[in-house]
Amino acid sequence: MLLGLAFFAITSLTIAMTRFGGALALVWPGTAILAALLVTLPRAQWGPIIWSFAALSAVATSLFGFGPNLALQLAAINVFEGYVIARLLLALRPQRDWLESVDGLIVLIVAGGIVGPALAAIPGGFVVAWVSPGSWLSHTANWVAGHGLGTLLGFPIAYMAASGALSKDYAAASLPVVMECIGHALVIGAVTTLVFLQADLPLLFLPIVPLLFAAFRQGRIGASIGLITIAGIAIASLSTGLGFASPILNTFGDKVLFLQFYLAILLLLALPVSVALKHRRLLFVAVEEKRALKGLISDHSDDALLNLDAEGRIRFASPASERLSGQAELTDQPLTMFFDPLDEAVVLATLAESASEPGLTHVLERPVLRDDEQIWLEARIRAVPLAETPGAISGYAVTIRDVTTSKNAELRALQEADTDALTGLPNRRAFLRHLEAHLDYSADRPFNFAIIDLDHFKSVNDTHGHDAGDMVLRHVAAAMRRLSAPERFFARLGGDEFAFIAERLELDEAAVLCEELCSAVAALDLAAPDGTAFSLTASVGLAGIGAPCSASLALQTADGPLYAAKSGGGNRVEIATGGNRGPRRRSDSETQAA
Repeated sequence: MLLGLAFFAITSLTIAMTRFGGALALVWPGTAILAALLVTLPRAQWGPIIWSFAALSAVATSLFGFGPNLALQLAAINVFEGYVIARLLLALRPQRDWLESVDGLIVLIVAGGIVGPALAAIPGGFVVAWVSPGSWLSHTANWVAGHGLGTLLGFPIAYMAASGALSKDYAAASLPVVMECIGHALVIGAVTTLVFLQADLPLLFLPIVPLLFAAFRQGRIGASIGLITIAGIAIASLSTGLGFASPILNTFGDKVLFLQFYLAILLLLALPVSVALKHRRLLFVAVEEKRALKGLISDHSDDALLNLDAEGRIRFASPASERLSGQAELTDQPLTMFFDPLDEAVVLATLAESASEPGLTHVLERPVLRDDEQIWLEARIRAVPLAETPGAISGYAVTIRDVTTSKNAELRALQEADTDALTGLPNRRAFLRHLEAHLDYSADRPFNFAIIDLDHFKSVNDTHGHDAGDMVLRHVAAAMRRLSAPERFFARLGGDEFAFIAERLELDEAAVLCEELCSAVAALDLAAPDGTAFSLTASVGLAGIGAPCSASLALQTADGPLYAAKSGGGNRVEIATGGNRGPRRRSDSETQAA
């Protein structure tokens, strides 16, 4: 209701005061009021608003403008213009940030200052040309200029009033802020009045200073009130013949065009400044909100939250950082201080990888010692791109957490997956991974590899049962564990087949170790569930590996001598051809001694 009354009052005043020579109004802010109201309402409510504004426009035109003969036609065109502008604004910028972002302001200028008035000017120029001197083209141009200028001048205030932002800002503003806003309007009015009351000096640039200052201090409201104040005083000067109306320009029409141009320039100066400042304030508020949230999270988080500079040195560290790093002072320290000195190259490589892919998160997990206890730390690192320089970074965002519990669980799960459930030895999968790792470096670090097979194990199962067979396998595994050492790796391949890898041993020394294993197996004190005692022997195929090869080929290399050992009666160690050692059969005296 209030906006409807404002529409009628402003359009009536505009028609009465700015229709120089019986032509179109110099500015037409009525469209701004209608478009601003429409974009704040649901589409279902547009119909009654458009009809009521059309009626008010027709009344204003009948009383103060072209009279009742053209009132309905011009009213229809005016509301059509407001409807088109509202539809364009919502379609091109549905986020409704026409007064809060540069992109939104561009949409407002294009839709409200150019496209909407231009579409309405086509029929509007024809209607006005029926009763007013001048060509259709001149009336069309005047329509675009007056309606476009009026829309851009009036839309900011009208939209803030229609959306409730104006009343909200007023309710939130303190008395000094309100007084400052009134003071800016008075200063702008005083300066503009002094400028337009004289025609001797070219001082039209002077109102720009208080206008921009008002925009800087009061934002959109200051810019809008300032522009409306300057426009009102300038139009009054032109209509009364004072100051600006003196013969600075040749004709009155030239003065009208110049005034429109002057107001348009002021508008294009002040509105972008106010929008940019509004956007800056919104960004500042967002930054402060994020800073407060970041502070709250960092103060209560068990994770270390770090901000690093581009060199990888700490600029900010949350309270948890002291506990995880073991250091009291972290500022200007490198990220590597959280980890073992031996892992410095790994940490620096991860930082370099992150810097090459800004915006992507890179994860680093390393064990470290804290108070003689090993813990696992997980670092998540993301490089922050530098907006002004593509490819450059301003620093890193890093989180570090203690993942000891989950890492130990993971390692236990891996160990269980790599462990033979019956014997407790590493299983075939773990052995093959261990073998392949040794094969990769076998040219520089030769090693010995053996396959062990229990002799006549099937008869144990057939005679004494599978429980006895399982017991035999556990006892054999225990004998292997007694012979284990850091450079010796035993595993169960499956069934009654075992294997081992020996490092830093000559082939003869490895053969002696295999014979010790055979002796240990033969010496096992075994008894079936029914108390029947029995014994067992083992055969071993041994190979020296001194060149890279596949795991399957390495297995085949040891399989050959194993087959020879089994074929020779078992209880012996055979070495692969090229090992410079012939078959060795363990004597009965050796077996008894064992």
